[in-house]
Amino acid sequence: MPTKIVYGNESLKDLDKYINGRKTLLVTSEGFVKRGLVDKVKSITSNIVEVISDIKSHPEFTDLKKVYNFIKNIDYELILAMGGGSVLDASKFFSVQNQEKDYQFVEDIIKGKREKKEYIITPTISIPTTAGTGSEITPWATIWDMEEKKKYSLYLSELFSEVALYDATLTLSVPKNITIQTGLDTLSHALESIWNKNANPITVGYAIKSAKLIIENLVKLSNDLDNLEYRNNIMKACMYAGLAFSNTQTAVAHAMSYYITANKGIPHGIACSFTLPMLIDKVIGKYDFIDNALFDIFGELSSNKLRDIYQVLNISTKFSDYNIDKEEIESLLFSLQNNQRAGNSLVSM
Repeated sequence: MPTKIVYGNESLKDLDKYINGRKTLLVTSEGFVKRGLVDKVKSITSNIVEVISDIKSHPEFTDLKKVYNFIKNIDYELILAMGGGSVLDASKFFSVQNQEKDYQFVEDIIKGKREKKEYIITPTISIPTTAGTGSEITPWATIWDMEEKKKYSLYLSELFSEVALYDATLTLSVPKNITIQTGLDTLSHALESIWNKNANPITVGYAIKSAKLIIENLVKLSNDLDNLEYRNNIMKACMYAGLAFSNTQTAVAHAMSYYITANKGIPHGIACSFTLPMLIDKVIGKYDFIDNALFDIFGELSSNKLRDIYQVLNISTKFSDYNIDKEEIESLLFSLQNNQRAGNSLVSM
């Protein structure tokens, strides 16, 4: 994992030394313009040559194409991605080019219509402003095609960020619902990297550290959103989970979530996590290393503690509460066939 990790409250102030004089394209979302963060970045560095601030949640090809064709006429050497997972993923998409800077070249790579070669990568500095996706320290980007109701994954080994800058003060304005959703996304990353065919003692160690921080802090943070200690603990959990699943990838909970988000509009953090108690119950007793990890996290071999946390957070674990009936569950299971993420899982569906 080649990304340089910079961690600390107010570490944004050191941004200019990582930009190091390069002409920089700032990619963010409209909310950060309104919050004054773009102006703050411009006060720290004079190297911003253009700001892209219309990145939407769950980036789709149709939206990214417009931006891609606009920025190809801009002279920049570095992309600075500041925002949630959607901004970070979109920035990775923009960082891939060929000599002609042809949008279709990138879409074809993602959709498997072109070999992964003859591309150029623009380096990226990532500043996450939510504590959930871990995109800042992984080589993947999720792109959606809602016409096809399908999620695509962009993967190139060079897509790791050059720098991931963690500053928990930037998460203080994240509202309660997004705080919970992104925290549960982190928990899913951690647990999914444990019941995973690609797991090893190092990744499991990071996953345990991550999951314990979520279990110990997410409810507290949901009731005290201005608490910087809790914000830091959740951000560390996100980072540790990223270090784990950047090596293992995710597994069956995420594989199911893509169908659920595309077809039911359920936010990703909920779609990938409401099944976790069920999966815990399925995997207990199957592998000693998983049992040991789950006991370390929850202090027991059951899903009861997590179910109690979900009840406090008002997160249902019932498919029916997400308008998924028995017939649609069959379609969901069918969607898992030949799915790489589902294939990573040590939990049989």
